[in-house]
Amino acid sequence: MMKPVILFIAASLDGYIADAEGNIDWLLKAEGEDDNGYDEMYRRVDTVVMGRKTYEHVLVLTDSFPYSDKECYVFSTSRMGNDGRVSFVRGSVSEWLQNKQQESGSGIWVVGGSDIIGTLLHEELIDEYIITLTPDLLGSGIPLFKQSPGPPKRLHLQEVKRWGELAQLHYKRIRDMSSQ
Repeated sequence: MMKPVILFIAASLDGYIADAEGNIDWLLKAEGEDDNGYDEMYRRVDTVVMGRKTYEHVLVLTDSFPYSDKECYVFSTSRMGNDGRVSFVRGSVSEWLQNKQQESGSGIWVVGGSDIIGTLLHEELIDEYIITLTPDLLGSGIPLFKQSPGPPKRLHLQEVKRWGELAQLHYKRIRDMSSQ
């Protein structure tokens, strides 16, 4: 059985994951409940994947690396090797991910950024979308989903949860659109 690929991310109500300067400070202002479902999702994965900018932002936001108990990979065109926390990866995100899915284990969490998400969306490699919407309208910024060519995609709604003023939507990918 292949490891599921899970996108667990927060976005503004108008669909941005960061403001125009790349900041996510506005996320901290939203009043949720407990951990907004983070621990439940985190227990389901053994691998964490993100882009270099996202990784660098995580390091600025935290005193200690929050994913040290998982295998962590960062896609980068400028860094190589391992820095003690993560392994840097170059090349095709899609090919790498499809190979990683074949390994034994639980799941793969796609943390961000938008280029990785866009590629995986286009290639239909995201199995679950857990998107927490904040009550913010940013007006501009880094979009959750960049425009990408390809056929329309339809997802199946699994669950909707309310965490204080946050709304969490949990969708799963439909593998065969002709059955819908």
